[in-house]
Amino acid sequence: MRAKTSIAFHALQARADDEDVVPPATVVKEVIVRKPRSVANVLFGAALSASVLVSTGTSAEPLKISIGYQPWWAGGVSADVIRGLGPALWKKFLPADVEVDFQASPQGPVIINNMLAGKQQIGYMGDMPGVVATTKQQMADIRLVAVTSFSAGQMCHLLLVRKDAPAFKSPEEAVQWINGKVVAAPKGGCTDLFFRTVMKDAKIEPKEYGHQSVEQIVTNFRVGKLDAAVIPDFPRAKIEAEGSARLVATGFNFNLPDAGVLTMRKDFMDKYPEIARAWLKMEMFVQTNYLIDPKKWDEVAKMAVQQNPGYTVEQVKASLFARIPANKGGAPVRQTFPFVFDDQVTAKMLGAYKFLNDIKIIDVDKPRDGAIDDTLARQVATEARTKLPLGEIKGAATAGK
Repeated sequence: MRAKTSIAFHALQARADDEDVVPPATVVKEVIVRKPRSVANVLFGAALSASVLVSTGTSAEPLKISIGYQPWWAGGVSADVIRGLGPALWKKFLPADVEVDFQASPQGPVIINNMLAGKQQIGYMGDMPGVVATTKQQMADIRLVAVTSFSAGQMCHLLLVRKDAPAFKSPEEAVQWINGKVVAAPKGGCTDLFFRTVMKDAKIEPKEYGHQSVEQIVTNFRVGKLDAAVIPDFPRAKIEAEGSARLVATGFNFNLPDAGVLTMRKDFMDKYPEIARAWLKMEMFVQTNYLIDPKKWDEVAKMAVQQNPGYTVEQVKASLFARIPANKGGAPVRQTFPFVFDDQVTAKMLGAYKFLNDIKIIDVDKPRDGAIDDTLARQVATEARTKLPLGEIKGAATAGK
């Protein structure tokens, strides 16, 4: 098992090409140190030329798989754990000649573009980017193969208002206050779906609805240029800790759940089925033995902080394991781990296809045959005699105090 042992990354804003899935795109530079090999720089994005899907596994040239993930996002934190545990975990599941290359990304569309170009074979992303990825089969066949997390709208559907906004008696009152205000959310993702749906149902019109990156939203709250925004966790916890904005509602208040999904290229699954299966076994192991186990939460948070400069252990734990107070939209259960696309998650995904079609991000309103393909995940769970769902996180009752 070969490992890439350290990482430093930064995001640069770049103009998207017409072929990009959800503009604007972001270019990420990841500097990775291999031992005992020399330093290798991996620069991925629109400027890169196409690369080989997976290198040929031989004694001289190991089999290399690349994984795209968003280390700052609560719904895909299992990837943080898999990366953080490193070869000590990988060698228990993957063949010895497999080289694992994690590539950190600021947003799902970057992962989509890299998977479509053959630069990544496995991707961790939210429900919306996952749906988009399955609709580009003329470029590459990407499948939704497992569920990394599911919640009642506690991971991505988080509505914040500026720090000096009035004290609201209810989430509905907070939404009405948004009428005529300057608001924002990242475009075409779970945040966008939530905000558009809530505003439409409440029959309100903001003065300005901007599509901004998470980084822009954080900055604009700090400088007082935003009245309200919807963002995911971890950034929500960071903003509240800084005091520049506060949480007033979640998807739970409006019956709008959210999910994290694991995607794979179909040609990778066909060529290396045992590696695809092994990865799903590893994913199930992490969900069961780390995310659901309170004794491992400190370790999980520390691994996430190592991959997210600027965040604290307390902020990460608030994002993952602390119950959101009921007066801010907290649900009785923070996250669940179905692992496969059960009826509840499937209903969520079908709604995502329709929404993205309605706003003209994709040209279909339902998944094509095979787009949602959790066959391997179900086989892995059955062979392990594992009961599904895997479990849940209710969260610490003292959250938010």
